[in-house]
Parts: sequence; structure tokens; C-alpha cells
Amino acid sequence: MRQLTVSSFPLSLPNLAAPIGCARSKRLRTFLAFGFLAAATPSATAQDSPDRVDPPFDCSTPILDADTREMARRLRVQFGGDAIVRELRETYADRLAGLFWDQREGEASRLVVRLVGDERETDRHLTVCGEPLTVAFIAGQMHAREDLEKRHADNLEWLRGTFPGLQRTYADERSGEIVLEIYAPEAHGVDVEALRRESESRIGARCAWR
Repeated sequence: MRQLTVSSFPLSLPNLAAPIGCARSKRLRTFLAFGFLAAATPSATAQDSPDRVDPPFDCSTPILDADTREMARRLRVQFGGDAIVRELRETYADRLAGLFWDQREGEASRLVVRLVGDERETDRHLTVCGEPLTVAFIAGQMHAREDLEKRHADNLEWLRGTFPGLQRTYADERSGEIVLEIYAPEAHGVDVEALRRESESRIGARCAWR
């Protein structure tokens, strides 16, 4: 029997659907949540490899280092849903704007799939490792994930030179925005909102500063 060790993951999960605030503690929890999701859900490159063959996840496998039953439950659903994630990435490869887990304490897990185009898909209601899972589709998004990432990469140096106090920036597949994390004291006296509007006009995508 395999044992899964998740000592590199945060040991207490935040509300993964909660809005990102400006306080340092909220930002830290958000950073940990993104690091956790990146580790729990394989990258698109690894998932799409034709040489990858994974055995089915055994739901009875002990998940070590999960310090609460709630965390173990969420992790088990994620590991058990790995094949579903791969199938969704392959099926909607040409429309995929974002794919992420939305898991909240005491609630059924959701796997959110954001899609470009107006064609709507019916939500799926599944059971994974004895737990309910809803695959929720949100159509009508502006940019596919690769498109948003390219727009961000093409304008990265411009963003760094334009926004004073810019600490970090990334393409957020959860919201479809270019996120700009700005250290407020260094941006004092600068009309950041005007710069944000200029960025949206230049990049052709929504931008959000935090």
C-alpha cells in the first residue's frame, strides 16, 4: 500500500475561494494556497505527456502529515480526482481559461472550469473517494489561459518599469486577470488606478492591483 507524504504542503488549508485581501497575513495564506494547489494538481505539461501512465489512486491510501480530518478529506479528493483533471484539460484544451479546486471547510469540493466562448456545459456531479464533487463550468471568459499568460509575459518588463513598488505579478487563471502586487509605500503619490487602466488598454486584459 502506498503512503502519501505531504510535508511540503501547508498543514492548515485556507478558504480557497475567499477573496484576496491586502493584509500581509491574507497574502501569505493566499501564497500558500497557490503553492499547495500547484503541488497537488500536476502542471499541464506533465499531465499532457503522452508517456505518462499513472496507476489509479487508492482511496484507502493513508495521507500522512494532514493534521486534521478536513485537510485529509480535501487532499484525498484532489488526489482521487487527478484523472478527472487530466480529462478536463484534454477535452477543453482549446477553450480552457482556468481550472482550479474550490474547497471550503465543511462543504463539498468543487472543481471549477473556466471556458472561453459562449457554448455552455452542464455541471457534473460526481463521487470521488466517497466524497461528493461538483465540476462547475463557467463559460464566456475573455482569454484562454495560454493567451493570458502570453499577454502577461510580453508586457512583463513594461509592467516592472511602470509600476513603482511592484513586488510580484502573474496571470491568474482563477479570475482571468493580470494581478499586480504593489508595495504601497513605494507607490505613494502615484495614481496607480490610472496606471492600471493604461495597462488594461495596452495588454488587452483586466488588471487588478493589490
